[in-house]
Amino acid sequence: VHWYFPPGKSSAGGVGSLFVIGKNNEIYKLNEKGIQEKIDILKRKCLYDDAIQLAKNNQDDHMNLIKAHGDHLASKGDHDGAISKYIGTIGHVEPSYVIRKFLDARRIHNLTQYLEALHEANVANQDHTTLLLNCYTKLKNVQKLEQFIRSDGELNFDVETAIKVCRQATYFDDAAYLAKKFNQYDRYVHIQIEDKQDYKTALDYISELPSLD
Repeated sequence: VHWYFPPGKSSAGGVGSLFVIGKNNEIYKLNEKGIQEKIDILKRKCLYDDAIQLAKNNQDDHMNLIKAHGDHLASKGDHDGAISKYIGTIGHVEPSYVIRKFLDARRIHNLTQYLEALHEANVANQDHTTLLLNCYTKLKNVQKLEQFIRSDGELNFDVETAIKVCRQATYFDDAAYLAKKFNQYDRYVHIQIEDKQDYKTALDYISELPSLD
């Protein structure tokens, strides 16, 4: 078999064509497949890295392929690899799609990682924050919990829900911190009396409250 590459476009063929001359001097013309067809072939072969690289100039295709790669890894049990791919789709793939895949208690570390990435990208909503706080309490990761709720930045979560989560997990100091910071007077007093049995602190706090007059 002889191989012949035509130099540029000609009457015999165009750029991207390949001519094969068989033993019987029969000529076969092979045309290069289009990008989308190449991507589809690579995807069917599970060659996602190559497909993603090929689709880098089309953002929608690029993100869809990264999502598909995450799906493929998750189906194979590679949850760490999958979550890294899903994090790369933040801002393009609905977070609920990813979150549903990692609600199993065994995947809580992966879920926490994804929820943290949502907050770093400033696209988290109140439900995401509440879920992240629940992850921290279930993991008993006090350092991460306190780092999050005591941040000086803007807090994007429902304070009442966050206080409830902390109280249920017996993180009473953190619940009290939130209640005091956001002027949840009744809740702060209830935490001191009902949860901590710290009556003196409750009375001191009440005495410092501004008069209603």
